[in-house]
Amino acid sequence: MTAGNTASEGAPARGWTRTLGLINPLRAVWWLFTNVRFAILLLVLLASVSLIGVLVAQMPGNVRGDAQLEADWLAEKEGVYGILTEPMNTLGLFDIFHAGWFTLLLAVTVVSTGAYVVSRFPGVWAAITRPRKRVPDRYFDLTPHRVQVAEEIDSALLTGALRRSRYRVERWKEGEATFLFADRFQFAMLGTLLTHTAVIVFILAAVVSRVDAFSAELFLAEGASLPVFAESNANQMQVQLLDAYGEFAPDGQPLDYRTDIAIYSGGEEVHRCSSTVNTPCQFEGYRFYQVAYFGFGAQLAVREAASGNLVYRETLALAMRSPAPRVLVSDSAGQPLLDETVVLPDTLEVNGEPLDGAVVRLDDGRALTLLLPERASDDDELLVLDLAEGGDSLRLFPGETAKSAGLSITYQSLDQVPTGFVLDLPLPQDVGGGEGTVSLQLSNVVYGTDTTSEGTSVEAPASGQPELTITGLSPQAVTLEEGTSRAIGEYEYTFERQSEFSGIDVRRDRSDYLVWVGAAAIVVGLMITFWVPRRRLWAKITPAGSSLAGQAAGPSDYTSELRKLASQAGADLQEEPEEDD
Repeated sequence: MTAGNTASEGAPARGWTRTLGLINPLRAVWWLFTNVRFAILLLVLLASVSLIGVLVAQMPGNVRGDAQLEADWLAEKEGVYGILTEPMNTLGLFDIFHAGWFTLLLAVTVVSTGAYVVSRFPGVWAAITRPRKRVPDRYFDLTPHRVQVAEEIDSALLTGALRRSRYRVERWKEGEATFLFADRFQFAMLGTLLTHTAVIVFILAAVVSRVDAFSAELFLAEGASLPVFAESNANQMQVQLLDAYGEFAPDGQPLDYRTDIAIYSGGEEVHRCSSTVNTPCQFEGYRFYQVAYFGFGAQLAVREAASGNLVYRETLALAMRSPAPRVLVSDSAGQPLLDETVVLPDTLEVNGEPLDGAVVRLDDGRALTLLLPERASDDDELLVLDLAEGGDSLRLFPGETAKSAGLSITYQSLDQVPTGFVLDLPLPQDVGGGEGTVSLQLSNVVYGTDTTSEGTSVEAPASGQPELTITGLSPQAVTLEEGTSRAIGEYEYTFERQSEFSGIDVRRDRSDYLVWVGAAAIVVGLMITFWVPRRRLWAKITPAGSSLAGQAAGPSDYTSELRKLASQAGADLQEEPEEDD
């Protein structure tokens, strides 16, 4: 009676233990993280969020962390996203890959995939190291891959055939029966786990790339320097452009681009190197790529005429274009008096039409006035005014030639000269009170065009050094050759030289090695899974008959392989009957 009571009292305890085990929160979390459907859901969510990060503009690395730069960047995006800008910023949609919730999503995905690998590994390892070597007799009748013969085959011949096919074979006897177990490529079962591990590595690479990666674009003139990081960064680096090389063929086609840079840290030069598009300069994990070349820059200096003190020096990028006619003027003997692209710095009206114009002096002392409509194209005529005695007013389309008072004037083509505007250039006091907008036009230059990569080019100048035409310093435009100066009012203006610019892309991405490891893991895993699948074979050989059964991963005609092995062991097998349709 007492024993019965003890048993009845113990039953509820076992029931409660089982119930608590089922509702154990750790067990529930483990079940969730090892669930395949949950893993698929996480991957779909991760892909969707990453797609949003590609479609929605992301805050540049050199802006992130600087409150003022971030505010300016968001103000710019209000023109695109309107009233949604602030809510999107609050949700972190402009910096998705650095948002805390995105990091959490990546972490959960990694843990889920890792939990799946960990949960599968013990079973896979046991199947590899401790495979089932004996199967029930009924298995030989039910397995899809099987061969049965009504005679005793030679177990030694079967063992030899299996070993020649790279099987690991074990053989033993039980009474009159001989049993065999053969296993080939047993470690192939790790292939699927290896591909799952590759997913983890790729996600970790994405985490490292998005959280730790850095990218900043710098546009520098020769001799200039710019900081790499926001001003608040304690590990600030400065990049100075020492020299930019752009080698071009005579017709303007690009041959080579290269940039020499110096890197400074803590106020001292720490590295000097040369960078190209495909061979970046490297320093402390950062790579400095040349991503752009711009040859139309003018280095302009302004000094006080009285003291010689430097008050202004900048290298100005002349990124705009102004139409300028290329004109050939010859005398009656055919000797050229002018052969150049003429900059048109002056603006005037003729019959109410605004025209750009210039007065050019010929080698024989005569003067011609050239006029073109504003923003002229090849469809517009060039107006040539010859005020010499007997001179004519001519209208020419590109390619046309006309004569005037012994001169032959040819409008060869309409070129586009580099142009820019300067707002902060010191001006003489008698010009707008020392303030105003100055335009610059650079002629006699050929460093290719904005579309050299598309195969276009510009024609090389016939002769002469680069010339900088400045409009706005005085009533008449001022033209300076490279290295020359002109005193105007209280200032002296010097066109020091034509200068080039380079675009430098500074990058750091320490996820490269993880990407390579993940790629190698997934390739090896797939190769193992598809090219060296595991094969297992069981055999029972008795005087009354022999049976072979096997397992093969994936779709395969393993039965035919079993028949071949049985034949090599001495079995007399008939041809397999063809199945009726």
